Amino acid sequence: MKFISFKTILISLLFVFLTSCSAMNPPTFEEQSATYTRTMEQYIIDQIFTNVMRSAGDRPLAFVDISSVIGSGKSSTGIGGTLGFETAGDLWSGLGLTDLDSVEINPSQLYSEGFSFTQSSMDNAVFWNQMLIRIPIQKLVYFQGDNFPEEMLFNLLIDEFFILKENGDSERLLNDLTKPSHDKFKRLFKFLIERIEITTGTKEEAAKSNFGHTSNKVIGKGDDGEELVARLCISENPLPDTEFIFHAEAYCDRDGVIDYGEDKLVIVLRSVKGIFEYLGQVVIAQSWDNPIHVDLEKSIDAFAQSRMNEKSDNKNSTRLFVVEKYSDSEPKQRYAYTEDIHGNKFIIPSHDAGYSKKVISFLSQLLILNKIPGSSAPQPGVLIR
Repeated sequence: MKFISFKTILISLLFVFLTSCSAMNPPTFEEQSATYTRTMEQYIIDQIFTNVMRSAGDRPLAFVDISSVIGSGKSSTGIGGTLGFETAGDLWSGLGLTDLDSVEINPSQLYSEGFSFTQSSMDNAVFWNQMLIRIPIQKLVYFQGDNFPEEMLFNLLIDEFFILKENGDSERLLNDLTKPSHDKFKRLFKFLIERIEITTGTKEEAAKSNFGHTSNKVIGKGDDGEELVARLCISENPLPDTEFIFHAEAYCDRDGVIDYGEDKLVIVLRSVKGIFEYLGQVVIAQSWDNPIHVDLEKSIDAFAQSRMNEKSDNKNSTRLFVVEKYSDSEPKQRYAYTEDIHGNKFIIPSHDAGYSKKVISFLSQLLILNKIPGSSAPQPGVLIR
């Protein structure tokens, strides 16, 4: 009769266990951090888009901040099994475990992960004071350069042109695509966008000027210690056949011997809340039976298109903001997603969305600039364990 030792049995069990199952490793710190980063990015995008759609539905805007985040992961491992033995029929042979008949092993491993977070409302006087005041011109210096197209920026920022004529009359040109004056607004906008610059001037000069009157905050000191403020000005001097000729204060070179006009131009900028309301109007207009779209002169993908052999058939490449209704029966890749109070679903598509992604990015930066001390809860400390 052949005897099998306990050592042989245990080695056999270990071999079977190692060859019949593979370990489930929990996510690393880098993987959990990446998950958190992706989640927060989409959270910010969707929150901004949701507030644009609230503006479209004349509903109150609401912003929340995440004040604390805790990421956790739990892992448990277990193993169970049964052994079957044959014996020779007598007690001694049975205790000697004369033969191993069967082995059944049931390994198990469970892992769970997730993030717990708390939200704090931004509905306080400090935050909303920044949301409601017109954007000071000096903030525009943060967006100079190639980060955002100037045409897109000023389309969002400019609320209206106010022209004070020489005879005392005034004319308001609203950046509102539903108003009769919008055609003339677009002509003046196109004229300015090719010539407008952000420069500095003395505080005394700004006090005398009606042009870009929102430049009301000091941004630095000059070489002689004078206080400087940001100002908008027209870089090119007027030509005789130009449709728009304004008072000398509207131009960067005000000391030239040039025949300037007498009409004074005031550029009125929006507040951050005003930009959300404007985008809400854009969304409404494109959903009408006879839709109206806000199109910019340049295509968002003009640079890439000039370097591709096969031209894209994008239809929305000049659109300022593109919103589509979403249906679960016709799934589509999306950049942003939201639902209204009636359960209607809306998206910004991932592809062929015009300037929508840059608009969301710009609004995100404006909201960050609004978070002055006291306007929001402390930024979250992220604990991942």
